[in-house]
Amino acid sequence: MRKRFSQRLGITTEPSIIQIDSMSDTLRNSLWNLLYDFFEHNNEYWCKLVKYVGKLFFKVPVDELPWGDYDCMQWMKKAFFKLEWFEAYDFIEFVSVNYSYAKEYATSSEAKRFIEYSNFIFERELSGYRFISGVLTPVTSKEEVSEITEAVDRSSESGLKGAERHLKTSLSLLGQKPKPDYRNSIKESISSVESVAKQISGSDSQGLSGALKALSAHSEIHGALKSGFEKLYGYSSDEDGIRHAILDEPNIGYDEAKFMIVSCSAFINFLISKAEKAGLLK
Repeated sequence: MRKRFSQRLGITTEPSIIQIDSMSDTLRNSLWNLLYDFFEHNNEYWCKLVKYVGKLFFKVPVDELPWGDYDCMQWMKKAFFKLEWFEAYDFIEFVSVNYSYAKEYATSSEAKRFIEYSNFIFERELSGYRFISGVLTPVTSKEEVSEITEAVDRSSESGLKGAERHLKTSLSLLGQKPKPDYRNSIKESISSVESVAKQISGSDSQGLSGALKALSAHSEIHGALKSGFEKLYGYSSDEDGIRHAILDEPNIGYDEAKFMIVSCSAFINFLISKAEKAGLLK
């Protein structure tokens, strides 16, 4: 999808952080559109849905529920948009679990598609939750979100603009619409570590080894930890063409891209903390 005029000029940007304890308007609107698509084909479905969720989810007096098809749909829409973010997730899960009861003549395959489309929306809109074995489950912890946010903020505060730019680009690619760019998101995550390493070491050629060597001269780093970081970096860098081989894998997706940005963010936070103590950042 081509960016809007205001986005191309850098005036506006789309939200690019994974949602854990909130729900953006675009995510809520998309979930409502999902409900509408699955229940609008026969208006009688709306009244059946309203009666079912009104009685068992909202637990309101059933004699106060509307009867007309359009009125039922409007009641449902108003109730859904008044829910807190976590209640909206509760509601989507409730409908998925009770789909065959909430919609007359619904098949098991249709109920399965409802879950599949829900997960598609959660991924597209950067929700931190997915249906796993029929249960709505967090796939990104608050700690992971905090790690990414901290890395972006500390990179900016420390004058590491390259790392900040790479991390923000990685997030943007992860949430790109209509189709996320997972491969380039991974590349940008790796580049954020490379940028920090080069600035700490003062050399474009020494990479992480040079940065760790410079840090070791001022602040002790355990040998096993240092070796582990170098191996992780070698796994994700261009060394021996490993990065190229990884990105050629056909099944790279959200999980791999999320893992890489979280891991690289944690790595950056470690490097910045050590570099600050060693006085290596200006």
